[in-house]
Amino acid sequence: MKIVIRILLCFALAGFSIARAVSPGKDLAKTAKTMQKAPSGKKANAKTLLADSKKALALMVKAARADKGLDPKTPKNKPFWKSTQAVAKSLKKAEKGLAAKSDDFQKGVAEARRGEEQLKVDWQLTDSKNKEVIDNSKKLGHAVALLRTEYSKEAARQKKGGDLTEEEKANFAKVKAQQKELLAKIKKLEAQAKKDKALEKGLGKMQAQANHILKEPITLAAYLATLYLLDEQYGLIRGYEYYVDKPWRADYLLMVGLVPTYDVIYTWEAPVVYDWALVDVPVDIYVGEDVDVSEPVSDADVDSEDDFAADQPVDMPEAEQDQVADNEDTDADVDADNTPDDDSMDDPSDDEGGDMSDDDGGDGGGDEASDDDGGDDSGDDGGGDDGGGGDDGGGDDGGGGDDGGE
Repeated sequence: MKIVIRILLCFALAGFSIARAVSPGKDLAKTAKTMQKAPSGKKANAKTLLADSKKALALMVKAARADKGLDPKTPKNKPFWKSTQAVAKSLKKAEKGLAAKSDDFQKGVAEARRGEEQLKVDWQLTDSKNKEVIDNSKKLGHAVALLRTEYSKEAARQKKGGDLTEEEKANFAKVKAQQKELLAKIKKLEAQAKKDKALEKGLGKMQAQANHILKEPITLAAYLATLYLLDEQYGLIRGYEYYVDKPWRADYLLMVGLVPTYDVIYTWEAPVVYDWALVDVPVDIYVGEDVDVSEPVSDADVDSEDDFAADQPVDMPEAEQDQVADNEDTDADVDADNTPDDDSMDDPSDDEGGDMSDDDGGDGGGDEASDDDGGDDSGDDGGGDDGGGGDDGGGDDGGGGDDGGE
């Protein structure tokens, strides 16, 4: 059952399409069977996965630094560096939290997952085809996703089982109310986004996620899967901010304003406490969830690259935001079907380094989220038929921006 839940809640680190919070139901067994992954024979605990995350991030930053086309001072690259900076700071928080056995571990991981999801959206703006950056970002995403779904308070709550408490029901109702508010804001922006295929697609994904969450049953599995899905939604909302043209940027920022109201991590009811022995229990690394970096990297190198990422000037004057949005509108990498080319982060079919997410990866926010067309997810909520396949969304909660947090 543990493997089934992990697959259902964590099938998202695979391209940029949405993760769906899967409802338990009549098709659960069928869905789990079709989504079953084979263990690779490797295992890792929380400390190892956190170290893998930091190494992968360091190698990603090192490769980006060596690429003149990814100059942090170039406006179109600044969103990528901003989300990279957020991930770096979040992993540092998680590392300190793990050592101290404090909530900063879960918070840091959740924020890193949000930042990693935002990173994949912002990467498209760079037009880069740097394979080293992409390959190491995939490993970063896999490791962060496993940390989020295997060592979070949500994972501990899933293990405990049982029915939703009254507090959990109230929190779920709050989330659903937020999704209704989000849908209203998206509706207002849809007409204005018609000329921008990439942004239109992003709004469609957010809309599909919101519609799916609204239909979720009031069960523990659906509630926890929804919390993972919110990580991805956070990253999408923050990432697409830089695609918005000046005339209606203020309207979009109203939607961004919803983001800080999302809970960062699952909140226990007193007097329940997190069992820190869980972080020492290794979990299986499934085939396609590669977290091992391809070259040795020292602690000094990790610290050096972290410092570089943290020190980048990521503030963007309005003129630079206008420039990025104008360039994105005319980007030839997005075709008429809204499908980025093989050199963007979100083409799940690309095995040559073009896609920062990974269709073989396995963790993040649940099953593939409803339809990608942004409409109501009217398929069968109970199983995996609804979205037509595995999710491309990415691991689980990234750090959002520095300004987005909890």
